[in-house]
Amino acid sequence: MRNVFFLIDATLYAYKSFYIINYKKKKINFKKSFLVFWKMIFSKYKFCKPNYLLLIFDYDRNNFRKKIYKEYKSNRKKISRELVLYISSIKSFLKILNINYFCLPDVEGDDVIGSLIKKISNLYSKNKYLIYILSYDKDFLQLVNNNVYLFISYKNILNPKYTFEKYGVYPNFIKDFLVLCGDKSDNIPGIKGIGKKKAILLINEIGNIESIYRNLYKIKCLKINNYKNIINNLEYNRKKIKLWFSLINLKLDIKINISLSKFKINHFFFIKIFNSLNKFNL
Repeated sequence: MRNVFFLIDATLYAYKSFYIINYKKKKINFKKSFLVFWKMIFSKYKFCKPNYLLLIFDYDRNNFRKKIYKEYKSNRKKISRELVLYISSIKSFLKILNINYFCLPDVEGDDVIGSLIKKISNLYSKNKYLIYILSYDKDFLQLVNNNVYLFISYKNILNPKYTFEKYGVYPNFIKDFLVLCGDKSDNIPGIKGIGKKKAILLINEIGNIESIYRNLYKIKCLKINNYKNIINNLEYNRKKIKLWFSLINLKLDIKINISLSKFKINHFFFIKIFNSLNKFNL
């Protein structure tokens, strides 16, 4: 029997459910926000029917990436007091329901998810597990393989094939792609003159960033507009590219000393929880 794991980017879903209900409203409705949070997870749960459920939260924004690059995610709004309380209430409710979650200091939830995937892959042979990452964060695409899918929506469940169709590069080149063309959500500017189309062309014709730097002369042969400026900008940003790459690269070596059996979910119990929540008069 194949083990199916749901690794949920819970902070992202908390943000989304909070703002769906409370955007530009004076009175915050925590209960309704939580029901939306639960419904978004449950709808995907019904689709895949996993037997392991893991919710992963960010600890805070002052992680190791912020320490080495102050501008990291600095373009994002400061988290409101109400949102902090809401996330805290979600965690409290999960404890009441006896549903475990992860939250580790100095790293992001993305790193915890990456390390959990490494742990699972070490425990099971390839045909014995399937992992769905519930998120729409592009950073997770670097983890996608034949056993790990990124579940963005029903129309966007990304395996290696669909990742290539959607982004133009395979998962093993996603880090290179984001470094070259930039990632606004993390405030990584990318290389001036290289947008998504040129990043795709460079990667598919030359290879990863290391290969591109070894073969800068090949850029001229690709007949790219302003190729001289692109080569100069790549040369100028050598040190910065190493920094940006280290920011985008997910940590896969976090020690997680907990048995995965604690995250095994009883299907009937989970259905019962949802039905009980759905009866609330919100």
